[in-house]
Amino acid sequence: MKKTLLLCLLLATVAFNNQAFAQDVTLKVTLRPIQTILINPAQKIVDLNYATKENYSNGVKLDQVDHISIYSTGGFAVKVKSASPTLGSAHTGISEKIDATDIVITPTLSTTTPLAGSTLSAVSLSTTPKTLITNTTGGIDKSFNINYAAAGGGKYVNKYFNVESPTVYTTTVTYTIEAQ
Repeated sequence: MKKTLLLCLLLATVAFNNQAFAQDVTLKVTLRPIQTILINPAQKIVDLNYATKENYSNGVKLDQVDHISIYSTGGFAVKVKSASPTLGSAHTGISEKIDATDIVITPTLSTTTPLAGSTLSAVSLSTTPKTLITNTTGGIDKSFNINYAAAGGGKYVNKYFNVESPTVYTTTVTYTIEAQ
């Protein structure tokens, strides 16, 4: 009987060692939204320069190639706003202002890193963020050109003052990107 019990125990041990045992794990891939926006460092100052009669008559436009670069893990919107409803002079003797809404900002697709499917909208600068660019898909390091345009029609003829030569009006323009 001892031999039989020992034989059964030995067979059970061999059978136990030959069985495969499995353990399961759950693998998760967690994706979080990432949006970044970068203004071309060489274009941090945009100067709309009125230097000729034609500038005052027709207005001034300036194209900034690859001005904005975005990275987005999905759909996004780029918005633009002005820090102030007017552009003012830093000179204390000048109280005149230029309306921010006189400045029109127009995006176009970059020729170097375009993002197909983008909706591009020209907007007048305002303290309320205005949607400039949208896309239902994301992109990695995609660039957009920006055209800045200021009023013509002689609107600024009486905005020059000899106490500051040239007379310079400024505001801060802020671009933001958000997930859609």
